[in-house]
Amino acid sequence: MNRLLIVLLLLASLQLKAQNYPSEWMRYTTDAYFHDIEHGSNSQNLSEAKFKNDLLDLARTNLSKQIQVRVAEVSQMDKNVVDGRSSILYTSMRNVSTDVDMQLAETRTHFDPASEKWYAIVYINKEAACNYYKNDIQMRISKINNALRIADNYISTGFKTKAKTELQNVQPQFDGAGKSFFWINVFGMSQYQLQPLLDEMNRLEQIVKAKLAELEHGTTYCVVCNADIFGKKYVKLQNEVKGELSASGCNFVDDPTVADYIIQIDASAREYNRMNTAGGSAYFSYVDAAVAIDKNATGQRIFEDEISVKGSHTFGFEEAARDGYKKVSKEISNLLKENIKL
Repeated sequence: MNRLLIVLLLLASLQLKAQNYPSEWMRYTTDAYFHDIEHGSNSQNLSEAKFKNDLLDLARTNLSKQIQVRVAEVSQMDKNVVDGRSSILYTSMRNVSTDVDMQLAETRTHFDPASEKWYAIVYINKEAACNYYKNDIQMRISKINNALRIADNYISTGFKTKAKTELQNVQPQFDGAGKSFFWINVFGMSQYQLQPLLDEMNRLEQIVKAKLAELEHGTTYCVVCNADIFGKKYVKLQNEVKGELSASGCNFVDDPTVADYIIQIDASAREYNRMNTAGGSAYFSYVDAAVAIDKNATGQRIFEDEISVKGSHTFGFEEAARDGYKKVSKEISNLLKENIKL
């Protein structure tokens, strides 16, 4: 094999010399590069700059065609499966433009006075191209990790909506990385270099997806309500308040230890007075309620207020208190809507 390689290199060297290419171009014709060489005589007496640019454009076009062939080969590969999940490496990219990669192309020109011919070469160093896209992937990994740190900080301080937005905003980084992985495969990065990058990106993708799934329902609330009517529990207040807030998009949990915010309501009824009227009697009762909102992550009380509402009825103080609770539930709901993070 060594002898065969030496013979091939010698033949290539003789061919280069015979065609009057610069000897240093020989390395660009190896498998380490995509390349195309064109040559021609300026028979139309174009300006030197014009003729060289035309020759280079022809070489660029032919080099682009070579890359398109390789793109088609990679695009036909089956999607790689890692632990049952589709890898982003072989995302369908049949319509990928080679324009992105032509920016990595380098050019050389040479004039041979003996034959009066111009020679032009356009080439892409495969290893350099792989490093270019590797750096792009590493930059995206850094951005994703940074977004995860910010999202975790938001979650720990109770700002789940902001955390969700942060993670949603970083999603395009996975698409961008998918394109870079594709081009790395086109340019032939070795598996031992590629696999750690791919594993890390897949790991981050799963973490982001899992966190977004957890945040799907946004900020959560737990309503702890203690309400009574003259010593009897009045459970309807809690249900009415939760119903009002649910219509505004609030999500509730029963366990206060896992809620982002704890809504504390303490309410009680008290008799006020009785009035005799021509048609009978009117009874009046007050409902006094203390309302507070605590941020679970920090233990901070972010809102606190007290309200009193008068209810009335003709049947008695208890019914008057029930009327008061109907009114107070709406006032409490309005107060909470103004002060919680929907």
